[in-house]
Amino acid sequence: MQLDNYKIYWNKTKNVPIIINEDKDTVLVKDKELTYLAMDLRPVFLEEKHLIKNIFELDESIYCKSAWCSKQGKYYIDGKPVKKSIVKAIKEIKNIDSFRKKVLDFDKTEEMIKMETQIFKSFVEENREHMHYLLESKDRDIEGYYIGSYPFIDEIIEKYKSRVPMVSFSGGKDSTVVSHMVTKATNNKSVLHLFGDTTLELPLTYKYIEEFKEKNPATPFFEERNDENDFLEMCKEIGPPSRVKSWCCSIFKTGPMGTTLTNFDEDFLTFYGIRRKESASRGKYLKVSKTPKIHGGIVNSPIIDWLDLDVWLYILSENIEFNFSYRQGFPRVGCWMCPNNSDLSQFLAKIHVSKSCCNTIKFDAKDWEEFIYNFSEKIVKNYYQINRIDISEDDLVKEVEYYVENNKWKARQGGDGIEKSKRTVINKKECINEKNTYSISLNRPVDDEFTTLFKPFGKLSFRNQAKSQEMFVIDKCGNPAIKIIFKNGERDIRVTIIDLKDRYLYGKIIRQLNKFNVCIYCQACNSTCNFGALSVVNGKYLIDENKCVHCLNCVNRFDSGCLITSTLKIKIKE
Repeated sequence: MQLDNYKIYWNKTKNVPIIINEDKDTVLVKDKELTYLAMDLRPVFLEEKHLIKNIFELDESIYCKSAWCSKQGKYYIDGKPVKKSIVKAIKEIKNIDSFRKKVLDFDKTEEMIKMETQIFKSFVEENREHMHYLLESKDRDIEGYYIGSYPFIDEIIEKYKSRVPMVSFSGGKDSTVVSHMVTKATNNKSVLHLFGDTTLELPLTYKYIEEFKEKNPATPFFEERNDENDFLEMCKEIGPPSRVKSWCCSIFKTGPMGTTLTNFDEDFLTFYGIRRKESASRGKYLKVSKTPKIHGGIVNSPIIDWLDLDVWLYILSENIEFNFSYRQGFPRVGCWMCPNNSDLSQFLAKIHVSKSCCNTIKFDAKDWEEFIYNFSEKIVKNYYQINRIDISEDDLVKEVEYYVENNKWKARQGGDGIEKSKRTVINKKECINEKNTYSISLNRPVDDEFTTLFKPFGKLSFRNQAKSQEMFVIDKCGNPAIKIIFKNGERDIRVTIIDLKDRYLYGKIIRQLNKFNVCIYCQACNSTCNFGALSVVNGKYLIDENKCVHCLNCVNRFDSGCLITSTLKIKIKE
């Protein structure tokens, strides 16, 4: 949905990239001093120059050259591409400890710093008009909003003036820019900031967060994290997150943030640093929208159509301090073991996320690598076992190494090979003698939590029988909608659908039973309730009947009703 056809050209005279709109700047496109370079770029700072000097075996002149990198990981030095692939080059490095010493052994000279400053000053100057357009333009985009970030922020705050402005702050470059421009546009340093600490951030992200708070004492800064769950232990139980099933975000980010925000009475107007160019999925995002992930629900993205290079242009123009991880060469800053990370980020984590460099981290890249190998071995073994294929120990080792080296764990979907996945299967059958009734065998005994899970459907009414209990779920009109017969401590239940008007009711019940079977109290459900009725704390799943409005959002939010069930679900062979 980006309006303009921006491309990156190389200015041979100034030796820096220039951002050009090919549809409008037709004269510039034909300028012989300009040559097309890439769709997007990011600057390569001195620390990363030292990195690629050692990777590509370059001479020391690299420190004073104009170096940039494309989104695809191709490096350009003084406008000329480095022929060797960074991905292939880093795979040739076998002794990571020895290489780490080379990378960390770097002292910047005054000459290097002076030259870097001059390069970026020239870059800012050559793109000044473009930066002004992105910040000040009162042209409208196809959604009807100002293209200029400053007038957009002013307009959106005026439109939603009853809401409390808030910046979702991750410590990455995009949220750093949004934080700066919101503060500048509103002339207000007391805009609320919320940092969702996944507990998996790069060590220097935490350092940057502390520096940001120290330098912005007037800014209210909330940090939220999931203190009840341990990421690595969860990976051992349900497998690592993959690109297909990235369960980690809901559990370690939006869940805790949602819990915090529901404790506020106010509705929020949240400013995000999300950009459409980041991924295909984000390319579908709207500039302003409602979201179930944030309480109060209105989110907006002032830089949604910006390039990576636009973001860096703003940072360098405004001389903003930023996360030092970017100087080390990380293309993006977030969870250091994210399955969506590039090969370069994965490699850099081995260098910089190490207990030898930082003794405050729970586990480092070496521990993660060991876990991934052991997990992969279990998955590969399971594949051969269930398919009854014999394989030698030597061949098994080769298969596991192939699985790991080619990042097959990142493409996983479902719980094949994971013991807990067996609990996702619900044994059920329709009763012949009683209409709309189902006999269901659960994977854990009925307890108080079982009945709690039916509170979202309506008011609960109980009736004791000789050997069991009957639970009726009463709908908003006072009519019974569901009847469940159960016995505490037993696994077999009988469910009768009384309200036949809701043809999806049975499916919703199964969703809650999925939760009951598999729940590991991950806290992902905390973000599903906008009314603060639901909380998962101290190993208990609680629903406050006085706050619940029976919207069933907690039932419908996740596929299969439960994030963990969805993650572990396996395809049953007929």
